[in-house]
Amino acid sequence: MADVKTLGKLFLRGLAAILPLALTGYLVWAAVVGCEQLLKKLLTLFIREENYSPVLGFTVAIAAILLVGLLMYSFVVRTVYARLTALVAKIPVVKSVYGMIVDVVRLFGDQEERPFKQVVIVRHEEGFEQIGFLTREEFADLPEVGSGKVAVYLPMSYQLGGFTMIVPQEKVRRVDMSVEEALRFCVTAGVARKGAAG
Repeated sequence: MADVKTLGKLFLRGLAAILPLALTGYLVWAAVVGCEQLLKKLLTLFIREENYSPVLGFTVAIAAILLVGLLMYSFVVRTVYARLTALVAKIPVVKSVYGMIVDVVRLFGDQEERPFKQVVIVRHEEGFEQIGFLTREEFADLPEVGSGKVAVYLPMSYQLGGFTMIVPQEKVRRVDMSVEEALRFCVTAGVARKGAAG
């Protein structure tokens, strides 16, 4: 019986080590293959299929992304982009999907574009505390909220979700913790430790 328990522990430990790497690898592989197939269809409109190679596809993709990043510094391109996204935001179902994708990309993308910049701890009346992200420090456009208050986003564990609280400033304590560390801590219900890979 003891041997079965030992084997069970070894199996679970091995699974815990392999599964995150396997799933991450599979998702990356699926994304790469999907992008490569799309690029192949686009590029073979301009070149012969026998002249196409995956290396060419990825080279074009990287060059195109860099070009778009460069063009986003142009006022004209930013204006056209803003109008296009405003149009997308008016389509009933599409706007929800688009908004969610934009929020996720902003969350893990460029630090200047991130909605979460400061990790904080909110103290509740009951005495417990929650880790969250400061999203607003003033409400000049919403005077009905009142003065001396801030908005804090509190993520929920094991899912992409959460809720926003408006709390008095004195209830919020800033924490010397990166956004990535705080997200990992919240999403894993506090299991993840600082400096750990997962």
